[in-house]
This record gives sequence, structure tokens and C-alpha cells, in this order.
Amino acid sequence: MRAVVRRKVTPEELLERIGLAETLKNEEVLPDLLVAYMAYEEEGEYSYVVEEEVPLSLARRLLSPKMSKLIDLLKSSEGLCVSEIARALNRSPPNVYADLKFLAHHNLVTLERRGRRAVPHLLMEELRVIP
Repeated sequence: MRAVVRRKVTPEELLERIGLAETLKNEEVLPDLLVAYMAYEEEGEYSYVVEEEVPLSLARRLLSPKMSKLIDLLKSSEGLCVSEIARALNRSPPNVYADLKFLAHHNLVTLERRGRRAVPHLLMEELRVIP
């Protein structure tokens, strides 16, 4: 059994991938990466998507009831800060923030700072568990 995550790539990660593709002379991937980065520069949207195999332990945590509710809320309600998310889920802000940091560590969420507020943006599009 294995788990695969489909997610958007951040601009910082795009730059790293562009550098790596240039270093390795990977002419197949480089044009797509450059187009995706230019689209981000012009429109501010993350458009480059990758599929990666993830450990089953990560998939298990993503499928837990609290994490599933958090991810569903992030999908449906863009722009909420941590305290607003915590209120909507009836959870404490520190616990929600810890879950968001976990997701950010695995590149499934970005946390944007707006003053003292942290606003998460979901990068994960899909999780598949393959038997």
C-alpha cells in the first residue's frame, strides 16, 4: 500500500526546481517550470502541480478526523486566520496552529503573515491511497 499527494508548488520551491533543472540540464522540465514561475509573477497564483509519494504515517494523520475537518475548512474558506479557523472548528488556536505548522512542514499548506495574523493557504489538492 502507498499514498500519493497531489499539491501545488510554492514560488520558492519553483525557483529551487528551476535551479536544479538548469544544473542537471533537464530540458524536458525546465520550460514548464519557467512558465509556471512567470504565471506566478504575473497573476500571483500557484499553478505548477506535482504528485509525490508520501509515508503512510503522514497519510494516516491527514485522514484523521480533526485534520480532515481542518483541510475541508481550508478548501472551502480561503483567507481565514488561525483564530477564525479555531472558532469554526471549536478547537484551541494553539492546537490548530500546530496542525497548520505540521502541514506547512510537509509543503501541504503555506502560512502567510498579515501583521500578527497567520493565514493558511492550502497547497494539497488530493490524497490517494493506493492498495
